[in-house]
Amino acid sequence: MIVFRADLSPQSGLFHLRRCAWLASLLEKNNQVLISVREEKKAAKFLAEKKAPSALTKDPGALDLEAAKALIFDLPVFSSRDIALLDRAKKAGVKTIQVVSPGGTLQAVDLAIDPFAEAENALLHHKFRHFNKAKRKFRKKIRNILVNLGDLLPYRDLRAVIDILHRLGYRMKIVPGPGLKKADKRNLMKIYPGSHFCGKSESPARAYFEADLALIPPGEFALEAAAVGTPALYMLQEKGDDALAGTCVGLGIGVKVPALADWSVEAVRDAIAPLDQEAREIMGAAGKALVDGLGVQRFFKILKENGIIE
Repeated sequence: MIVFRADLSPQSGLFHLRRCAWLASLLEKNNQVLISVREEKKAAKFLAEKKAPSALTKDPGALDLEAAKALIFDLPVFSSRDIALLDRAKKAGVKTIQVVSPGGTLQAVDLAIDPFAEAENALLHHKFRHFNKAKRKFRKKIRNILVNLGDLLPYRDLRAVIDILHRLGYRMKIVPGPGLKKADKRNLMKIYPGSHFCGKSESPARAYFEADLALIPPGEFALEAAAVGTPALYMLQEKGDDALAGTCVGLGIGVKVPALADWSVEAVRDAIAPLDQEAREIMGAAGKALVDGLGVQRFFKILKENGIIE
């Protein structure tokens, strides 16, 4: 059995669970899989909707490893119980793998996948590869912005972001978090014409591809935007975001924009102003060259080479 260990994240919400559910859905055709998740209502609801084989637990460290062949950790932060689980797995001869989060700490695992350090290893849905290969056009003027600021952004903060972008004349497609109420969505679309919400989809790849810019936190969302050639606007939300954004800017795939506390018409206009058509074309090409969307295939090759899958 291949066991995934993931949780709802205070910073990125369901991101890690989505990734594990996607990987598990590919592996379960020829392997037994299980997603071990700390007991939490939003996580349980998501996994039930995905019909993912999962086990909710109050104590991740007590996970039964008797049938486990490999244990894959996809956690932004390791708790003391997860470190104890890792140690127990190693002693039991279970292969241990870590998908290292941006800014995260590398643990004493057998194998490590670090998408942010090696962008070609980004574990993206197969649709990102499709749009990586698709030819795209860059408008002379920026018109559409994809807003994907994570699952846990409060309604009031989301509205403040949308308000400024609306005043600047942009149309928006918004990736909603699971906690955003239907009434809130209706209100935002009514107050700000030209704003729409992404529906339920197995992948946001198309939404990224159709946008002129993507407003996202730095980190792994940056790899999603880069894969389809969409320049990014990095909004700092958490401690450590400034360093991550600096790395992304250095790769030539996006620019920083003000944090919410400094979010204003003038500040946002000034941040976006340098992104003319030529600059966006250069950033788009750099992103596609950096992230080719074949990371999952490389990951499965590593699993095969280590005898975890056939």
